[in-house]
Amino acid sequence: MSPLELIKLARATRKNAYAPYSKYLVGCALGDGDGQTATGCNIENAALGSTICAEAAALSSAVAAGLGPPQQIAIVSATQATPCGNCRQLIAELAPDAEIYLALPEGDQFKTYTIKSLLPDAFDSLD
Repeated sequence: MSPLELIKLARATRKNAYAPYSKYLVGCALGDGDGQTATGCNIENAALGSTICAEAAALSSAVAAGLGPPQQIAIVSATQATPCGNCRQLIAELAPDAEIYLALPEGDQFKTYTIKSLLPDAFDSLD
């Protein structure tokens, strides 16, 4: 899937975000090597520790659906924010080879990262 197609899917999913506290909507779409996709959006909660990030929601959905390791991850937010530390660690373990695209709600411009550039010394208990 092209990065822009995945970004379009993340933009559509972003509209479903539940963010009554911050009003900061985030959508995420990821694709595996077989053309399958999974999506997620942020889901806030009054108990802040219960908030679910869009990336975590999408990765959870992909695992539950039996998708292969994500090869692409598109994240759409108002500021092209990079994933938080917890999501970086999830990506490092579940999608270590994925290209990560950060996009805004409008336009065709996006930034591309790898998880190694965002989290160079990820924790790995499997070693």
